[in-house]
Amino acid sequence: PAREKTEHVSTFAYKFGVKAGVSMSMMSNGMDFNPDFKMGAGFRVGGLVNLRWGQRTENSLPGTGWFGLQPELMYSMQQVGTADKSFKLNIIQVPVMVKIYPTTQLSFEVGPEFSYVISSSPKSMTITDGEVTNDISTGDIKGLNVGIGAGVAFDFDFGLTIGARYSYGFNKMAKNLDWKMGNIQVSLGWLF
Repeated sequence: PAREKTEHVSTFAYKFGVKAGVSMSMMSNGMDFNPDFKMGAGFRVGGLVNLRWGQRTENSLPGTGWFGLQPELMYSMQQVGTADKSFKLNIIQVPVMVKIYPTTQLSFEVGPEFSYVISSSPKSMTITDGEVTNDISTGDIKGLNVGIGAGVAFDFDFGLTIGARYSYGFNKMAKNLDWKMGNIQVSLGWLF
């Protein structure tokens, strides 16, 4: 008897996208002096690939399942204030978010975030803590930072995506600066 031919149907789908938004940054301090950090506003812009597999039901479209993965490549300008002045960081970020979809459009996301500080300005700052003055070489804030991000996103059927995320870096900002950065990100994007 002849065997029945079974056809393999892929349940995997992907979309490319762009996104931009605001970033509210803050700094934690592990140093002996208090810079009196204040939250600062910045922006972020970049691209992404939204990968999704599975089907919600047998009749659902491919890529409508419960799980996905979203790597991104973002440029971010982040700003943090102190009691005396503020400083800016120019950063390339690569978040890799694992996404869980409780509905076909709503997702919760969590994953690692790899950041590289390209430059900072000003190159040095004087920070006063009470009667003590500290000269800080903020130009030394460069290099790789590893952190984690978590958030929520909603993808509309026509392509618009909105999201909010919190990310926190684990590394010191420089060898002699025990400062670590966290930020709240709100973004709008478009999936193609």
